[in-house]
Parts: sequence; structure tokens; C-alpha cells
Amino acid sequence: MLNKTAFRLLFVSLLLAAGIILMGRTTSALADAPSIQITASASPTPAAPPTATPTPPSPHDDSNANCMMCHGNPNFHGIFENNESVSLYVSEDELRASVHADAGLQCVACHTNVASYPHTEKVQLNCTECHSGDGGGMGTQYKALIVKLPYPDKRAMTLDINDKCRTCHEEEYASTDGSAHEKVFESGNVNAPMCVDCHGGHNTIKPGTPRTTIVAICGKCHTTVETSFNVSVHGETLLHDPANQDVPTCINCHGVHSVRGPRETTFRGDSIVTCGGCHADKPLMKKYGISTEVFDTYLNDFHGRTVSLFQEAGKTSSNKATCYDCHGIHNIRRPQDSLSSVYPANLQHTCQQCHDEASIRFPEAWLSHSEISWEKTPLLFGLKAAYVWVLIPGTMGAFIIYIALDARRRWMEKRNVVLQALAEEDDDEYEF
Repeated sequence: MLNKTAFRLLFVSLLLAAGIILMGRTTSALADAPSIQITASASPTPAAPPTATPTPPSPHDDSNANCMMCHGNPNFHGIFENNESVSLYVSEDELRASVHADAGLQCVACHTNVASYPHTEKVQLNCTECHSGDGGGMGTQYKALIVKLPYPDKRAMTLDINDKCRTCHEEEYASTDGSAHEKVFESGNVNAPMCVDCHGGHNTIKPGTPRTTIVAICGKCHTTVETSFNVSVHGETLLHDPANQDVPTCINCHGVHSVRGPRETTFRGDSIVTCGGCHADKPLMKKYGISTEVFDTYLNDFHGRTVSLFQEAGKTSSNKATCYDCHGIHNIRRPQDSLSSVYPANLQHTCQQCHDEASIRFPEAWLSHSEISWEKTPLLFGLKAAYVWVLIPGTMGAFIIYIALDARRRWMEKRNVVLQALAEEDDDEYEF
């Protein structure tokens, strides 16, 4: 058995052996290392920087990639407080094709309140919560993932997200002030159209590409109107040629963000100007073989002149017929169409909307929008010419001659009275 002294000697020997081995390894490492030269100088000379080796950008440099780890899961759903379910899946293809992606915006540009990950106090998810295993590796099959959302219902979430649009689109947001949609919302209807209802969320595309999307967007709420418009002369032309910029859509008549509806007091009277925006444009109408006389003759007849006088007098609206009272509103058809409200067989019924007792002969007294010319209506052209060049000048000329003769007569009578008075004065002086 070892005593204390022998045990201490053995322990010291082991320490010395370990030290020798360690020193040997350190010496060997220093011998293999390149020598370091120290130059005495006022300032050290910096070593040349190593040549950078270019590395390809990682696909995860895009901050959207973090979001897509969960939101790229087609089976990702959220549950609102009312137990309503909503898909939280975001199509990466739609996202990249959106105008926001073209502008370089990331998810957090709009979803500013969810910049951290995860969005809640829940412990961070592990891979197997979303992905199924595949022979020890990660497969591409997603698992169903359901999370609770901090909103009472889907509309509350939509309204919250809608406010983020104002950050970049302040001008468009301001133009909705006083619009028909805003009035509906202020009346208490939270389902009134908002930005995301019309423009979409992650799939926001350039407005009006193609122009048929305008009608489709409005048609999500105004289903009957969309159906009527699609069978009209305007709708059929647009469906045949979606790129046609000449054809009016909903926004051409009602506005884009400052939407005006027929309930506004001035809408009816202003509709003449709306229609005239196209039908008074001679180059535009010439492309489609339509004469601007259609618009001009309305302005010159009883209906058009009365409406104009009401507007000039500052009155809100006249009860006289405007363009859409005769031609229809969204269902405007070509006059040659047997279903058109201005088709000859249908005119009596159209006129009876205002003239209850209109007979079958009533429409025949109306000259329509016919252009009075020597080729089309020689009799009317002759009467008009006689009226303009004979009757009016003759009547006016006769009045002018009459007034001139009457003035001359009155002047002569006054002159005779004065001369007679002077003569009588001369006679009185001679008598004295």
C-alpha cells in the first residue's frame, strides 16, 4: 500500500509527463506554421484582403420565404372567434405576378403587425407539424395546420387589412369620400365594398387588365347589372375585344373610387354629359359609323332643351326624358335590335313611360335622331331651309321695316306739331 509521500510523487510524475507531451505537440505545430516577419516601422502595413469568391444569392434572401414556409401550405387554415374557417394559403405564383411584387414590396409592407415569427406566443413550430415524414427524410406532402385568429370574423380581418392600403394609396383613399360605397358603409353595412374587395389581396393585378375584369369585379355585388351589361351593345363589343379602350365600362359612367349612383339628385341630368363624352366625339363615333347628330338632335329637341334649361337655372333635375330613359341603362342595344327599347315596334311602350295616353301613332310624330339632309329627308330639308332662310329673315325683316316706318311716322308727326306751333307764334306776332 502506497503511503502519502509515494502517492504525491506518482501524481507529480504524471503531471510532468502530460506537460512534456503537450509541449512536444505545441513545438511541432509551431515548426509547421509559416514564419512571421516583423518589420519595424512607424505604422503596420495592412495585409492584402483575400479575394472574394462570389456566391450565388440564396433563395431565402427574400423575406417572403419565411412567410411561405407556413403560408405555402395549401392545408393551412385559420379559425375566427365565431368558428368560421378561412384558408391562409398564399399562392406564390399569384404573389409574384401581382403589382406589389413588381414594386418590390414584401409581405411585411402590408402585414406590419405580424413582422415577428411566430405571430403568437406559441412555441415555434417544428418541421413535422407541417410536413409528413418520407423514409426518414422530409416529404413534400403538407399536413393540415389550423391556427386561431385574433378577429371575431372574416370581415373584421378584411377591414383591418384594408386600412393598410392607405399607407401608399392616400390619394385613392381620399377620393372615396362621399362615394356611394362609403355612404353604404356609413349607414352600418360593413359589407360595403372596400379596397381589397375590388383589387384583391395577394393577387392584386394592374387595374383593367383586361378591361373585362372591371365588369367582373363590379358584378360580384351587382350581379343583375353585370348580366344586363354583357348583352348590351357595349358589353358585347367589350367581350368580343377586351382590349378595346373605346367601349365604356362601369367606371366610365359611375367613376372609379368616387362612385356615383342613380340615387344622387344630379345623376339623371348629368347622364347626358356622360353619354355625350363619347357620342359627341366625332373622331370616335366615325370609327363605328355613328353620327354625332344622334347627340346633337337630342340637345335641340324639346327633351334636351328642357333638361338644359333646368340645369342652367340651378335646379337639380328635370322630369323630361334623358338618354337612358329611352335607350335603357345597362341593357342598351342597337336600334336595329328587335329587343331594343327604341326599336319601332317597341317605341310606343317606351313613350308610354312618360306619356300614358300615347297611341300607336304617337311615336310617328317624333323625328327621332334623324339627320335632316337633302339625301335622307328632302321635304324636311326644304322646309328647314325655307324656315331658316325665308321665314325667319322675312319675318324679322318685316318687323324691322315696320318699326322703321313707324318710327319715321312718329318723327314726322312730332315735327309737324313743332312746325305748326312755330307758325302759330309767328301769326300772333304779326297781328300785334
